[in-house]
Amino acid sequence: MATLSSVTLSVLMGPVAVVPAPAAVIDAIDGATVTHAVGSRSGFQLSLTYSKTSPIATTLLPTGFFDPMIRVVLVATLRGVPTVLADGPVKRQDVTATGRPGENRLVLTGEDVSGYMDTVDFTGFPFPAMPPFARVALMMAKYAPFGVIPLTIPAPFQVVDLPADKIPQQQGTDFEYATKLAKDAGYEFYLTPGPLPGANTAYWGPQVRVGAVQPALTIDLDHASNIESISFSADGAAAILPYAHVKVAGFSVPVPVPDIGLLKPPLAARPLVPTKTKLLETERMKTPEVLMALLAGRGAADPVTGTGTMDLTRYGQPIGARSLIGVRGAGRAHDGLWFVRSVTHTLGRGSWKQSFQLARDGLVSNVPEVTP
Repeated sequence: MATLSSVTLSVLMGPVAVVPAPAAVIDAIDGATVTHAVGSRSGFQLSLTYSKTSPIATTLLPTGFFDPMIRVVLVATLRGVPTVLADGPVKRQDVTATGRPGENRLVLTGEDVSGYMDTVDFTGFPFPAMPPFARVALMMAKYAPFGVIPLTIPAPFQVVDLPADKIPQQQGTDFEYATKLAKDAGYEFYLTPGPLPGANTAYWGPQVRVGAVQPALTIDLDHASNIESISFSADGAAAILPYAHVKVAGFSVPVPVPDIGLLKPPLAARPLVPTKTKLLETERMKTPEVLMALLAGRGAADPVTGTGTMDLTRYGQPIGARSLIGVRGAGRAHDGLWFVRSVTHTLGRGSWKQSFQLARDGLVSNVPEVTP
């Protein structure tokens, strides 16, 4: 374990099964950075400083202990509560001289477990009579040794072709194909590490903006303040209304698709009015395919965003991406509930900080208050 003041960082490494890293590795750690964000893979960087006589230089580096595709699991513990921050393969290693005699710095850059899913091209693999969610579940079975548990949600509108008519075939790697199927359905596909070290959840389903709300980010409320800074912006160019033409009695009727759903209710009392429209090409599609395209056309970037930084020893716990959080003390226009689009953890000797990006559809809170 690497002790970072009130924060403890545990590092586990191995080809597939992981074990605690050697003491020489733990002692050499300078810090770690982990990013979780909507629309992209999670990633991590681990920085180590070592001497030329260290086992890192004499044994571990020459024997391939830090080679690409080696699995790394990072677990941070704050006030006795562990959080799995990263789990996935090393993709790159960089060694540089620090300028001090006999001292070097090793930086390991890696991705989440989806990095293993993007290595082999399985183009042409058949999926007879299988809807998209079943194809994804079958693909994820290959990664059970990495603790991957698939969580796939059937799409509300989907076409299942009879094997006599058409047999769907995979296009690209498992990660590429699962991502394409998710995009076609208006869904998301991503990997979440934890809750236990070595376990991962592969989620394929709609973006969820309901459920438990994390403790509020508080600014400018004297001793109750728990973040360092926060700023907000409203981008009119990001407010887009998609629409498509649907055949009704032989006529093409334009159908707009507001970005609202059962799992994505409005988070603001005054949504920003769309300033642009986007036509979806659906003229040659079957009715279920048109409905799928309409759903996929939703989910444009939220026009109102907030960015900030915080010290977790003051906030009390790490905030998670892809979930709701409250904001208070920012004024009537920006208080209320927000969706956490991305978080970046920065751990160093004596500190654990987070930067974050929030998003929602407009201004003014639509709830009376948020939980402190």
